[in-house]
Amino acid sequence: MNNLQELYQKIILNHAKNPVGYGTVPHANCVGALRNPECGDEITVYAEVDAQRIQQLGFTGTGCVISMASASMMVAQLNGRTLADARQLWENFQNLVLQTDCDSDQLGDLAAFASLHQFPTRVRCGTLAWHALAEGLKEKGEVFDG
Repeated sequence: MNNLQELYQKIILNHAKNPVGYGTVPHANCVGALRNPECGDEITVYAEVDAQRIQQLGFTGTGCVISMASASMMVAQLNGRTLADARQLWENFQNLVLQTDCDSDQLGDLAAFASLHQFPTRVRCGTLAWHALAEGLKEKGEVFDG
């Protein structure tokens, strides 16, 4: 394992053990819940969205290191951002895990999932929270998934 892979592994483990935004959001007006039927991971994402901005984001659930770390990183990256920024980051993250062109400078800790494409069955784990957020945003008529 090279130094970059070791760093990425540490980042993922840290987010899984000490997740950012774990818990409900008091004034959530968008809630999305999904379960991965392949492994049993379950994530519920809570968002308070106002004026096209994610004011506060949180999540609850149980799952593997990958799904919990990805949810934590998503919350860390998207809190306070506009929905347009969130869509752009989601697109970049999808491109990263599917090994297509992406703007990795924008990803922050999410870049730790650069090798996830090598494990196709785990891509769903890495994107579960993002899909749950997309489900929640549908309540407000927002198209996040495309």
